[in-house]
Amino acid sequence: HYQVGFLAVRGESQARSTWEPTLMALNEAIPHHQFSGRYLTQTELDKALNNDELDFLVTNPAHFMLSRGQLLSWLASYLDPRYGQARASVAGTLLVRADSKIVEPEQLRSQLVGAVQDEAFGGYLLVAEQLRRQGVFMDDIKLHFSGYPIDALMYLLRDGAVSAAMVPSCLLEDMSAEGLINPADFRALMQEEDSHCARSTPLYPGWSFASVGNPDEPILRAVTQALLSLEVEGAPQWGAPIRLDEVAQLLMAWQLGPEPESVAHVTLLQQFIKQHWPWLGGFLLLVVALLLHHSWVRALLHRRTKECATLHHQVNQKEQALAQARQRMLMGEMATGLAHELNQPLSAIQAYAQAGELLSDPQQQNAAFQHIVTETERGAAIIRRFRQWATQPLPSAEAFELAELGEELVARMLPRAQEVGVRLITDLAPGSLLSVRPAVEQILNNLLGNALDAHERLREQTALSQRRILLQVMPTDTGWQVMIEDNAGGVDPAIITTLQQDLPASHYHGMGIGLLVSHRLVLRLRGKLSLYNTEQGTQAIVFFPKE
Repeated sequence: HYQVGFLAVRGESQARSTWEPTLMALNEAIPHHQFSGRYLTQTELDKALNNDELDFLVTNPAHFMLSRGQLLSWLASYLDPRYGQARASVAGTLLVRADSKIVEPEQLRSQLVGAVQDEAFGGYLLVAEQLRRQGVFMDDIKLHFSGYPIDALMYLLRDGAVSAAMVPSCLLEDMSAEGLINPADFRALMQEEDSHCARSTPLYPGWSFASVGNPDEPILRAVTQALLSLEVEGAPQWGAPIRLDEVAQLLMAWQLGPEPESVAHVTLLQQFIKQHWPWLGGFLLLVVALLLHHSWVRALLHRRTKECATLHHQVNQKEQALAQARQRMLMGEMATGLAHELNQPLSAIQAYAQAGELLSDPQQQNAAFQHIVTETERGAAIIRRFRQWATQPLPSAEAFELAELGEELVARMLPRAQEVGVRLITDLAPGSLLSVRPAVEQILNNLLGNALDAHERLREQTALSQRRILLQVMPTDTGWQVMIEDNAGGVDPAIITTLQQDLPASHYHGMGIGLLVSHRLVLRLRGKLSLYNTEQGTQAIVFFPKE
């Protein structure tokens, strides 16, 4: 004994009259088995399926897709006599009263619209999808689900309880033929042309006859043959199963049925954008405003940074000018003090020498010469004191990172180098040097400054992209070697010779004060400063011993 469940959209009596020929054909074709019908609503069918009370199921394609978790096997497709085919035999109709002022779907916004159930195929999903394509979303209207039988929905519309109703196509014609309603009382919206019944949607695949679970293969074969052989008034009533791609896409668009694929995700995204475009537009405007604000802040920050760099450069120039002024003032004070101190002994020597020429007494001449010797020794003592002051001992040595010092000097020189258009290149090996950090800093600062000065002098002769200064720090077996190389032309060979021969201060003619100070400091650190002319510029190499 087999139980066949039928979806009774208009109630049990109407469903029984519709599907009785199918049950009779099964019982006649398979005499050793009995087939009984159960005419249920969609909710009741789902409950019966969950309780394993049904062996076969006859329902619309949407319900079939939604119930595929019950191990349904599609055996045949219903051939609607109005259309004669299974692929296009189900549609939905959006009805209003004939005297209603509603003539366009957009007028349904905020209106009460009736439907049979939220998962009903012709009685909700088909019409709702068509409305959504017209820009009318279900959130825009007030929905009222009346439940089965669907005939009650027509009565609600007739009596004015709802402003519109979503019903399966041909329901209006069937109820009119049965004398239940007057077709002149109703009017269809979004009506399709060339149709046997008034409809508002395209045609979709028709109803399905499916087996539930895993029945025996012989009974499945017998049922399928009986269905395909059944004819009513000379026309076949069942055909072969067809694909339900359109139904699957519709269910995925409404987030029902099988797991949505990538196409469904795109469709959902498009529908979401269409439904919420005012909010999305506002959000995009906000994002654009934030991006513009960010760009403005970035431009302002760039301008402030440029102003700070200019100010830093001006401060460095002022510091250099002050340092040069202090240096000139110090040298002036030294020269003034030395001249003042030496003036007296030199004047005394001159006076004694002149007096000695006038004296004839040998004793008096010897006394004058003795005074000259005394004043000469006094002048020598003055010079020694100035020399001691100029060569006072350096601070005590301490270990420091030579590469870190190089990075600090490059950072300090960077604004000036950028203004001149010089690219500072560093190759700094890590490691510590035991020496006097202020003296080493002064040496390297002077040499880097000399290289920048050379570039400034040759600014018009060298291409902007070629100006460079290389600062290289690398260890050797006996100490550290620092190389500063530029491509701003060479120096006077006489200066190179002077440095190579370690000549005394009286031979430093033509050498800048910075290079002079650097050379003296290197010597006091027991190091060596060497200058070389290269093809494009000057190379200064400073060697610092380990200890």
